[in-house]
Amino acid sequence: MSNPFDDLESGTESGDDEDSSASGKSGRRSTESTTQETTTSTLSPSDEETTGESEASADPAETGPAFEYSEVRQKPLYAKDEEWSQFEKNVRTTIGPRLAQADVVDEATREIHNAVLKLANEQPDRVAELLLEERRSQ
Repeated sequence: MSNPFDDLESGTESGDDEDSSASGKSGRRSTESTTQETTTSTLSPSDEETTGESEASADPAETGPAFEYSEVRQKPLYAKDEEWSQFEKNVRTTIGPRLAQADVVDEATREIHNAVLKLANEQPDRVAELLLEERRSQ
């Protein structure tokens, strides 16, 4: 598995942070391509066959994250401090214990974030309602 922070190191070492903010999307594309180039599979074909067989028979709680870091697209997500605090509290007090009951104790943050986005994609009208409620209350 590759280092999830490889793209951050390459950007700060070459001073791309200032360049990417000034150039907009073109800076993001170069970072994304760098990330894609540095993430390669280290499994040989025989390893993949063995892994595939064991994953099919293994309990989901024992297989690790549902997807590898190389499958993610990292994007900033902006929210008010109070919402982040409540979200983190819910992860600790509700989501984490529920996963632990199912013997999942190694959940990755990317899995939780992906589940949150899935929920938003399943209920886009509710997301719009929440946004409108927030604006009306201002």
